[in-house]
Amino acid sequence: MNKVIIYISIILSLFVFTVKFANAQQKPQKTPESQIAMQYYRNGEYFKAAEVYKRLYYTNRSKAYFQYYLKCLISIKEYITAESIVKEQIKNNKQDLTYRVELGYLYNIQGDESKAKSTYSTAIKKLPTDQFQISRLANAFLGKREYTYAEQTYQQGKKMLKGAYGFESEMAQIYYYQRDYKKMVEQYIHLLKISDQYLQMVQNRLQNAVYNDIDNSLKGILKEALLSELNQNPDITTISELLIWLYVQESDFEGAFIQAKALDLRLDEDGRRLIALARIATDNSNFNVAVNAYQYVIEKGKHLEFFFAARNEMLEVMFKRIKLGLDTTDEDFSRLEESYTTALQEMGTNSETVDMVKNLAHLKAFYLDKTTEAWFLLEDAVNINGIDRMTKGGLELELADIYLADGKVWDATFAYARIEEYNKNNAVGADAKFRKARLAYYIGNFEWSMSQLDVLKASTSKLIANDAAQLALFIYDNTGWDSVETALEIYARADLLHYQSKDSLAKITLDSVLTLFPSHVLADEVWFFKANIYMEIKNFANAEMAYAKIIELYYDDIFADKSLFALADLYENHLNKIQEAKKYYQQLLMDFPGSIYTVEARKRYRVLRGDKLVN
Repeated sequence: MNKVIIYISIILSLFVFTVKFANAQQKPQKTPESQIAMQYYRNGEYFKAAEVYKRLYYTNRSKAYFQYYLKCLISIKEYITAESIVKEQIKNNKQDLTYRVELGYLYNIQGDESKAKSTYSTAIKKLPTDQFQISRLANAFLGKREYTYAEQTYQQGKKMLKGAYGFESEMAQIYYYQRDYKKMVEQYIHLLKISDQYLQMVQNRLQNAVYNDIDNSLKGILKEALLSELNQNPDITTISELLIWLYVQESDFEGAFIQAKALDLRLDEDGRRLIALARIATDNSNFNVAVNAYQYVIEKGKHLEFFFAARNEMLEVMFKRIKLGLDTTDEDFSRLEESYTTALQEMGTNSETVDMVKNLAHLKAFYLDKTTEAWFLLEDAVNINGIDRMTKGGLELELADIYLADGKVWDATFAYARIEEYNKNNAVGADAKFRKARLAYYIGNFEWSMSQLDVLKASTSKLIANDAAQLALFIYDNTGWDSVETALEIYARADLLHYQSKDSLAKITLDSVLTLFPSHVLADEVWFFKANIYMEIKNFANAEMAYAKIIELYYDDIFADKSLFALADLYENHLNKIQEAKKYYQQLLMDFPGSIYTVEARKRYRVLRGDKLVN
């Protein structure tokens, strides 16, 4: 019986404890006063916030609570109370001069400028010889946008520290806020004269300043200051480096090249900075400067570390110029062939020079009509020891392309299939699959081509996926209608002839589409194709005619905006007809505001109109 009573007592005790614990858990906790005050402040309820912050401030004298209490008092115009608590802080914290800034600011917003100036000046006069305290006071002035007093603080601190620290970086920021670029640049130049370790920081600061330069005046001020400093102190390396950086920012690669070369000579360097400049120039399509920079490094001698890199990359640039249609004469092709041949004789055919071999083979096959020599080069190259599967696959792809260019369609088909089989899990295999699908399009097997392209649209290679999607869309848009397949077959044949560098036959074939199917949906595509061929061979008069024909006859079709832009570009950059260029850029902007060419067209139109653009 006693045991039962004991068990019941224990159960009752546990029940009572559980109920009390649950009630305690359900009881809402009190919101801290600091959160309540902040909520009032954020809601603009400054009277309520002031009451709470007053209690908090007088409870623990926290500077944070003081600041919010003061802001609330100012917001509700309780200036007498505000002045009283600020003076109390000054009395109790004589070493903290930032409270005097608060007092001066309080006088300022009440319109008492005389008292404000006196208070600010007193704060500066009381500065101790302490870098931290100087920066602290200056930052307090900056917080109130009192830039003049912040500058005076740093100037006074500089005198007091007697050269131990000059506050150049800090004062440069003040001048930046004031848009006084001349003084800002002076401070940064002085900083660079102290140590080259500041170069990266200065470049980063100036990059930001240039980006936010409203009237686009900073670059001119900076350039003038740097050139003046170089004339007086030509041995200060960081000034030259900053000037090179500025020229690159302005895309003035010629100026950058002159300075980089002078610096390389002065410091007896190994061409490293010229290689870096050449790469940037190449990325920005300034191939002339890139070639000159590479040539300079090459002429320094084979014994230097960057000789072979310069030689390889210069040949790459020369090859790219030909691929882009910038160098188009037989002399250009022969000159590059000779350069590649000489380089390979000196460096040998090996895993390091395999890209040279591939480019030389491409040059021989597609530009010099030497396909047999190209085959021999590539067939030897694929057997080089030490090359990986993807590199070998790239060489085999080039060989298959040459088969196709030479009219050996079935050899090319077989080669693409073999490459795809041996490279199932890499980009080379996907590329081979795309080229095989493109070949099927060339010979009119559109259905099979589409089946392959649909798979490739999901390729991990973005470039291949985009190319596949573009070709698939083109085939899809131009099949399934009366006589379309016939017209598309002729068009595809012209595409293949162009690939095989048989441009005369390609143009005749394209003309047959227009003759046989004059109202066909492909007509605007045919004219645009012809225009591109004319541009490649620099027949600008016929290119002009072709673009104009699209604009005249097919203004509602998809090539209208592209043709407007291309024609305007032709007038601007090749025919020097600026007024005509402006006309067509403007027409594009007015009639096709949603075009992908609108942004660039607007920029070019404004430049031709003489607008001063802000970067």
